[in-house]
Amino acid sequence: MLRSLTLAVTLATLLPLAVQAAPDERVMAFLSKDLPSAGDHPLVGRYTGSALLAKTEKAFDELKLPSGPAQGKSYASDKQFSAMVTAQGKVTRMIYVAPAGRSSLEVTTNFTDSVAARGFEPVYRCAGNDCGESFVVLKYRWDRPETKVVGPNYERLRRLLIDASFDQLLDPRYTLFKKSGPAGDTYVAVYGGTHTGGSFGTYSEALRDRVGVLVEVIEPRAMEKRMEMVSAEQITGDIASQGKAVFYGILFDFDKADIKPESEPQLAEMAKFLKANPALRAFVIGHTDNKGTLDYNVSLSNRRADAVVKALAARHGIDAKRLVPRGLGPMSPVATNRSDEGRAKNRRVELVEQ
Repeated sequence: MLRSLTLAVTLATLLPLAVQAAPDERVMAFLSKDLPSAGDHPLVGRYTGSALLAKTEKAFDELKLPSGPAQGKSYASDKQFSAMVTAQGKVTRMIYVAPAGRSSLEVTTNFTDSVAARGFEPVYRCAGNDCGESFVVLKYRWDRPETKVVGPNYERLRRLLIDASFDQLLDPRYTLFKKSGPAGDTYVAVYGGTHTGGSFGTYSEALRDRVGVLVEVIEPRAMEKRMEMVSAEQITGDIASQGKAVFYGILFDFDKADIKPESEPQLAEMAKFLKANPALRAFVIGHTDNKGTLDYNVSLSNRRADAVVKALAARHGIDAKRLVPRGLGPMSPVATNRSDEGRAKNRRVELVEQ
């Protein structure tokens, strides 16, 4: 009787684990074939048998890549990378999932050997504890949207697998490569580790014992100049008909409130309009896309609006008392934030009549 009871208890204990570990065929289907209409990057290639889970390409963007270990505990609010490289150009980001039973060392080494064979030199590399305790949290995590690789039309199951990727890792490994050429510097970053579970249930279980690899490539490319300047005459018409004028020609350094020199022609047209309408008072409104936290974006947009007011006053003699700077962050979009094009439209400055 005791033996039967013990067996029953054992089975009851193991049964939930067996159910939890059972693969979901719908989920596994995403790990057995590539993302439709997506292929490998010619500077990298892929590990045999792995599937391309996610891929994004941006004709021109900026990416910050770790070039030193992470500092701080994983739970600390002030954790950060000790060194970063900021690169601009064509940005390609991909997530691969290798077959089960392969080690992080084997899979990532295949990737890094392939990159090195193309003439790239390592800038920084680390493995395990040498990367720093908070490296995994800072580099890629489901609750840090700016780190994720998600296309605008991905299915719900694929999005959940992307969220589960790199959630809990064994033997994380990272290498940053650089290759200089006539057009500028090209960077390739390879980050990977063995999935050991996570907080996404079936999706974490599907990734268990599989090595995930994040590949990031930044190729030098000039940004296309596509935003038109709004003339003083156009501003007059827009204010009269809509109560506001929208500007895309006021540009800022990435993640800063410093106005770029190429913004000067647009500032001059704004000043021309304001001088022609000396009784007009206006709000200068800064807007961002939804990348990053709400509080940070509101603060950034407010600082940018304030920078515009100060530039109009200092460089063009406009009385700053006529202008009230305000930042709305991502709270008043004019397009979807799910696409690069939409986010570009949302990053703007507006002059709104009081």
